[in-house]
Amino acid sequence: MASEQMIAIIAAIVIAVTLLVLFVYKESTGFRVVHYSFVNEKLKSDSYRFALISDLHDCVYGEDNMPVMDAIEKEEVDAVFLAGDMVTSYMEPKYHDGNAIGFVKKLAEKYPVFYGIGNHEDKIRQNQDDFPGMYEHLTEELAKAGLHILSDEKVSIEEAGIDVYGLDMEHKYYRKLMTNRIPEDYLEKKLGSNDESRVSVLIAHNPEHFDRYVLWKPDYVLSGHVHGGIINIPPLGGLISPQLKLFPKYDAGVFTKDGSTMILSRGLGSHTIPIRIFNKAEVIVVDITRS
Repeated sequence: MASEQMIAIIAAIVIAVTLLVLFVYKESTGFRVVHYSFVNEKLKSDSYRFALISDLHDCVYGEDNMPVMDAIEKEEVDAVFLAGDMVTSYMEPKYHDGNAIGFVKKLAEKYPVFYGIGNHEDKIRQNQDDFPGMYEHLTEELAKAGLHILSDEKVSIEEAGIDVYGLDMEHKYYRKLMTNRIPEDYLEKKLGSNDESRVSVLIAHNPEHFDRYVLWKPDYVLSGHVHGGIINIPPLGGLISPQLKLFPKYDAGVFTKDGSTMILSRGLGSHTIPIRIFNKAEVIVVDITRS
């Protein structure tokens, strides 16, 4: 009898572990499409729809990311916004950005693409000894596709009355374990004043500084970086940020303050810790309507 009970216990443990592994695998692979809708009377056109992708980290879904392309095409978006970290910087001899570049090029063949910089793009740019010529390769390939990274720049979508700003943030504002807050006039010095009569979209990879972004009065902030906290623990939210902070204030979803709205992506890829729990990778589709 005792041996039968032991066998039953072992079998139950094996089944439980197998189910857990399958669950984590399912959560950590694939992606979902998430929709958000907003009304903004400053919009010139009746409506404007865009896809938001962040933190691809050179990952691939299916063949050449075609499932992601198909999902975006199905949504019939007007543009695609990239909120940084499409590539991954690793301190190792081999570095590949071909997956991300190929994917962005395919997007640019079909849509206007607005690419904001993340900490990984900044890292390969600043560390030329470790990544010789890699940033130049990235920017040159993007230029061939007719787009470029918005580094403290603005572009306008005239038919919709939208101004898109790309914030290029220094590495010291991504430091781990501590928050090195940007100055209150940081965006004003980098980007100038935004035209409050037009819809302003700020691509700012790091959501940790949302309270400071709000001072600049953008309508929408597009961010990523946190990967949804890797493990989501309802109702506490994401477990840990890239800055190694437990239960970050901004993990994923929509946050509002003083008239500004931040749309924070869980990211489409991963690196270092390639698991997700209750935190599916995502492509976000945003609808802005005038009324």
